[in-house]
Amino acid sequence: MSNIEVFRPWSSYLLAGTVFFLTAGLCFELVITASSHDALAGIAWGIFASWGAYLLFIRPKVTVFDEGITITNPFVEITVGWHRVEEIDARYCMSIEVGEKLIYAWAAPAPSRYHARNIHSSDIRGLKLNDNTLIRPGESPGTHSGAATYLARTRLDNFRKTNNAARIESVLQYNVIGGAILGGSFGVGALLVLIHF
Repeated sequence: MSNIEVFRPWSSYLLAGTVFFLTAGLCFELVITASSHDALAGIAWGIFASWGAYLLFIRPKVTVFDEGITITNPFVEITVGWHRVEEIDARYCMSIEVGEKLIYAWAAPAPSRYHARNIHSSDIRGLKLNDNTLIRPGESPGTHSGAATYLARTRLDNFRKTNNAARIESVLQYNVIGGAILGGSFGVGALLVLIHF
């Protein structure tokens, strides 16, 4: 992988940080004021909420490089070479089409349909659009999906123009550890709510 660019919205850190702050405050308050059983249950639920926030907000990203693209979602990471990507779209979120399959990027959601009212002509300068091209709200560079789509389309165009011979294997990796931590903390929290000691 060469010339790597990672797309992850900064607002994700803000949302995750808010969840971390609230759960840390709740756990601290439970340790000080509650019984040991309630404190343990609260800590287990705090770990569940914090890990869920990490998986939903911080882990998702789109990584583009000269040979291909990696889309990291909460429980799966998919790497695909540019030679296999047929189309890049931004209808509901950024997605790539590989064969018959659409792969969606959680890190790049599209805005609502009303965002089209807020697109200014200066927002789309440099996108190489002709005068009568309609632009979807999700393709606006001011949105998460638009920014990630623009990065990916630029790399795909460069790959096709240069007739790059680089080929990488497609890789699918599951986040087993992330799922185990999330499920384990949920199980411990539920068990401590049901069983009192």
